[in-house]
Amino acid sequence: MQKKFKLTAIFVLLLSLVTTMGFGCKGLSTTEQQATKAVTLEYWTVFDDVDALRAQIAKYKADRPYITVNVRQLRADEIYQRLIEALAEDRGPDIISINNRELRAYQSKLAPMPVSVNDTLVRYEKTTLSGVNTIITPQVRSMVDLAGLDREYVKVIKNDVVLDGRIFGLPLSLDTMAVFYNKDLADRAGIAEPPKNWDEFQSAVKKITKYDKKTGKIIQSGTALGTGNNIPNSDDLLYILFKQSNVGFVGNSGQAVFNYTPANMDRGADSPAMSVLNFYTDFANSSRDTYAWDESMDSALERFVNGSVGFFFGYSYHLPVIKARAPQLNLGVLPLFQLNPEQPVNVANYWVQAVVAKSTKQNEAWGLIDYLAHSGSVKEYLDVTGRPTAVRAYINSQKENLELSPFVSQLLVADNWYRGRDYSGATRAIDDMLHEWLQPIPNPDQAGLWKQNILNRAASRVNQTL
Repeated sequence: MQKKFKLTAIFVLLLSLVTTMGFGCKGLSTTEQQATKAVTLEYWTVFDDVDALRAQIAKYKADRPYITVNVRQLRADEIYQRLIEALAEDRGPDIISINNRELRAYQSKLAPMPVSVNDTLVRYEKTTLSGVNTIITPQVRSMVDLAGLDREYVKVIKNDVVLDGRIFGLPLSLDTMAVFYNKDLADRAGIAEPPKNWDEFQSAVKKITKYDKKTGKIIQSGTALGTGNNIPNSDDLLYILFKQSNVGFVGNSGQAVFNYTPANMDRGADSPAMSVLNFYTDFANSSRDTYAWDESMDSALERFVNGSVGFFFGYSYHLPVIKARAPQLNLGVLPLFQLNPEQPVNVANYWVQAVVAKSTKQNEAWGLIDYLAHSGSVKEYLDVTGRPTAVRAYINSQKENLELSPFVSQLLVADNWYRGRDYSGATRAIDDMLHEWLQPIPNPDQAGLWKQNILNRAASRVNQTL
C-alpha cells in the first residue's frame, strides 16, 4: 500500500512539472521562451460592455496563456485627461477606446496599425508517457489593409479611422440615430400609427404636447427638439436635417459651410440654412404651433424616461438605459424620418479600439484588437451586447432582430460630420448657435443680417477646432 502511494505521488509530481514547463522553463527553446514571455496589456474602455469584452478576451487568452489583459472602464468625459496624466508618468494604457469624432485629437498619441503582427499559440497535448506536452506554434497574422476596410466594414469606418493614409483603430460596433417613442402617450393622443415622415411627426407632436391652461407652460412634450443645451447629440440632428435638405453642413475638407448664402437668393429671404434652423428651433419657439420644448427643461433623456416626452431621438446604446430606468415604459423604436426615402441620411456614432504610441507591447495590443474586431469574436460580442454591427457580413442577420432593425437598417448610409481635433469645442459652438437663434431679434428690419451673423460666428468657431 505504501509503495503504491509513493508511485502515485511521484507520478503527480512529474505531471505537474511537465504541465508547467515552458514560458521560460525547461523543455522550450530560447526562441519559444521569448515568444511566450509573460505580457500584460492595459485596456481602457468607455461604453463597451465590459463583461462581454472580458468574455472574448478570455477566449483569446485560452490559446495564449502568457497574455494578461486588465480591462478598465472610465467615463467618456474623463478618459482623455486620464490618458494625458498617465502618459506623463509613463503608466498609460496599451489599448484605448476613442469616440470616432475624437480620433484626430488623439492621433499624436496613437500608433498606426502595422502590416502584420507576430502571434504565438500555445496548445497542451496529452501523451501516454510524459502526460502533457506544450506545443508552441508561432505565426504571422496579416492585418486589415485599406482595401480590406472597404470590403469588410461599412463606408464610414474607412473615412474615420484612416488618418494620413494609415489605419489608427478598429470598431467593435457602430451606432445610428433612431426615434424612440412612448406608445401610451401616442395612444392617448389618438395617434393610431406611428409617424412615417417629418410631416406626420409634426402632426403627432402637436397632438401629444400639453400646456398648463393658466401659465401656458409645457407640462407634456410631444418631442425634445429645438435646443442644444439639453438635447444629447443635437449637433447630429442638425447635420441630418441639413443633409436631408441638400444644404451643406461641412465641406469635403471638414470645414463648416452651413453659413453659406447662395448669391442668387432673394433679398430679405431666409437662406436654405436658415430655413433648416427655423424648422429645428420651431419646436422650442413659443410662437410656433409645434412648440413642445424649451431650454429650461431637464435633459431630453431624463424627460423621456419619466414619461413626459412623446418622441426622443437617440442611439441604440440608449435602449438598455431606458429599459433599465423605466421598465414600465411602453416603448417603440422607429428608423429615422427621411425627407427623401430614396436618399436616406443618418449619422454614425461609435468607439474605435486603438493602440497607444508609448506602449511597449504594440504587437500584442494590435493582435488582440484584430481578434476582437475581425474573428467570430466580434459576432459573439454583438450577439451578447445587442449592438449594431460595423461589419457588412452581419447586417442582414441583424435586420431580423426586431429590436436592432431600426438601427441596423441605416448602417450603410451613416456618416460622420466631424473629424477635427476638438469635438467638444465644435458642439459648444453649435449649442450656442441654437441658443442665439431662439433669442428675440433685436431689429426685425435686419433679421436676415442678424441670422447670418449667428451662422458666421458658429461656423468660424467650428473651423477653429479642426
